[in-house]
Amino acid sequence: MGLRNKLFLQHTVMVVMLLTAMYLIVNYTLSKSMIERDTQTLSQYFSLHRIEALKIVNDKKIDIQQLFSGTYAPLIASHLAANSNFQVQLFDLEETIVGNSGDENLLKRGDIAAALSGQTATVLTDAEDTQYLIYAAPFWYEGKIVGGFRYLLNLKQHVETLAQMRYWFIGVALGCLLMSLLASYSFFSILVKPLHALKQALKRVSVGDFSPKVVVNSQDEIHELAKNFNQMSEALQHHIAMLHYEQGKQKAFYDNMTHELKTPLTSIIGFSDLINKLEKLEDIRTCSTYIRKESDRLLHMVEELLQTSLKGNEAWSIQLERTDLAAIITDALRILEPTLDKSSIAISVEVEPCEVYLDPARTQQVLFNVIDNAIKHSECTHLHIVLDEHEGRGRVRIADNGKGIPEAELQSLFVPSEHKADRVISAQSHGLGLPLCKQLMELQGGSIRMTSRVSYGTEVQLLFNLYSPL
Repeated sequence: MGLRNKLFLQHTVMVVMLLTAMYLIVNYTLSKSMIERDTQTLSQYFSLHRIEALKIVNDKKIDIQQLFSGTYAPLIASHLAANSNFQVQLFDLEETIVGNSGDENLLKRGDIAAALSGQTATVLTDAEDTQYLIYAAPFWYEGKIVGGFRYLLNLKQHVETLAQMRYWFIGVALGCLLMSLLASYSFFSILVKPLHALKQALKRVSVGDFSPKVVVNSQDEIHELAKNFNQMSEALQHHIAMLHYEQGKQKAFYDNMTHELKTPLTSIIGFSDLINKLEKLEDIRTCSTYIRKESDRLLHMVEELLQTSLKGNEAWSIQLERTDLAAIITDALRILEPTLDKSSIAISVEVEPCEVYLDPARTQQVLFNVIDNAIKHSECTHLHIVLDEHEGRGRVRIADNGKGIPEAELQSLFVPSEHKADRVISAQSHGLGLPLCKQLMELQGGSIRMTSRVSYGTEVQLLFNLYSPL
């Protein structure tokens, strides 16, 4: 099969699939919309009928149980169904229909049982040559269910309307398909003809030979295609060479790292085995010293590996859930308590339960980063943390009484470095800082703000969604 026929067949299949998908979506949407509209209408009628039924009970001075008896229920059902296009039924606690404004019963359904359990129920069912929409609702009186109302709506008109819409859609779709196929066949015939000039060159490329140059004499898009093809061949040669080079560097890095990790681990295992065989305290202390030394070296190597990873591309996965933000803050402060005590920083907290949508792990990471910045850089002696609701959002305010931040520096704190080489990485910091906090907050649908005055301190605000952002 030639290229033109393949393109034509692919285009035909695509158009047919698209039209089929559109047909299914339109048919489903219309049907669902009609059912939802009718269900809402029946629900509104039930609210009105309930009020009217209670009025009948009061006016007739009858007991509520008599409303769902064989004496009154048929009359009430007929009265409520007057001037409407649906059938009204009343049923008692025994799931027996005691009042019916029509002939259709449709007893073998679970909607009545669902209604008597305290829920409204909607059922679509077939009856003879049509469909019925059944809506059943419990009738509550003085805190208990005493019976229920059931509505049967004949969907014959809806079915006919949908059938007409289907015929109309199919006719339009077939016309569009025919015009699309004629246009595409002509277009592919014109397009494929000059492409044969590239056929041999593409075969060479397919086996990895990028050296030949393609020459096309036409001065149109095919000429540009040939030119771009030649540029692509040169670029591919260059990128393949760079790929081999990078693969070699990567292999060398992991080979060296594997060797370096193996060395201290081997030493630690060896000294650990040796301790069990020693008796002199001085020798045991010597082994312990070496174990600690090798452990420090191993930890330093892991830190270097982490720094290398941080210089690559990160992709954060966010899993939002409705969580008490106060619990997250309390847990974070408990973890940071030794650090705060060591830094001689007093802390005051005003939090109340506040459920918001967030990722607990990422939020705790943001809290650690913000508080850690205050500990390391603000020179403060006191931190004040407040959790409240503000303008329809959950808000965390973290304020210190430190040296503050100049306005010129404040504007650039959340701006990430354009080049990762500009990021300052040390043993105390990975250089992620506030830009990472901003990224994590935005991925959660929240935001971060900072205000500061020199010599007065800094306040960071974290804003979270009270409602699901989806």
